[in-house]
Amino acid sequence: MSTTLEASRLSPSDQGALRSLLDALHGPSHPTNATITVGNRPISLPSLALGLVTELVEHLAAGRSVTVLSGEEEISPREAAEFLGVSRPFASRLFDEGQIPSRRVGTHRRAFVKDVLAYRERQHVARLTALDELAAEGQRLNLGY
Repeated sequence: MSTTLEASRLSPSDQGALRSLLDALHGPSHPTNATITVGNRPISLPSLALGLVTELVEHLAAGRSVTVLSGEEEISPREAAEFLGVSRPFASRLFDEGQIPSRRVGTHRRAFVKDVLAYRERQHVARLTALDELAAEGQRLNLGY
C-alpha cells in the first residue's frame, strides 16, 4: 500500500516543525541515532529508519510530495514513466522489451517497483561510466578539463 504526503497541504506550523527537524537532522553532530516518543514510551530508531525519516523530511521541507511504495507493489507504465521522468510510451517500450521485467494483467502491463528502481540504478551507473570515460578522454587529449 502506498501513501502520498503532499507538502503543499502542510500547515505553516507543520512546515516550521519540518524545518526545525531538518536542522536537527543536519546539525553539527549529524546524528546517527535518534529516539522518538510514542505516548510516554521512548523508542530508539534504527539507523536505516533514521535515514529514511531524514530523506522524507528533506523532501517535504523542500515542498515536494512524497509517495512511499514497497518494492513488491506493482505499477503501470504511466506510473513508472512519472517515476523515471520519461514518457509513458517510452516506459511501455521498456516493459515490452524486457528492460523492466513486467507482466500482463488482461490488456494492462504491471511491473514491480523494485524492478523499476533496478532499471533506474542501471541507467545511473551507465551515465556515470560514460561521464568518467569522457573525462578520461578529455584528459588524454589534454583539453584542459
